Amino acid sequence: MLHGTGTDIIKIDHLKPFLERLDDPFIQKTYTSSELELILSRPTPLNSLATRFAGKEAVFKCLGVHGNTVLLNEIEILENTVGQPTVTLLGKAKDTADHLGIVLISISLSYDTDYAIAFAVSEKI
Repeated sequence: MLHGTGTDIIKIDHLKPFLERLDDPFIQKTYTSSELELILSRPTPLNSLATRFAGKEAVFKCLGVHGNTVLLNEIEILENTVGQPTVTLLGKAKDTADHLGIVLISISLSYDTDYAIAFAVSEKI
């Protein structure tokens, strides 16, 4: 059963300064170490950084929560063996989803020259 949907769009260049400072508090509060490893392995890491940021915001929206409930780095967006993005919830994000009965979050990430976009759907029992 559908619980919620969320979408987000971001101008890719807004994140450009952070790609050069991976020790910045914003990066540490936003991305997991596994995400950063994946992002840096890409031919265009800035696009991957931006799509994942948009993805985290879309997941917030599909869960129906606010930033004071769930932290961005508690939403991990990696990929499966065929390159499809996957969402794993950690910490309070997982607890919140469990409390709401959410069993799956599906996500789509995309980008073009200037913008990154994400769409997420949460399903519950």
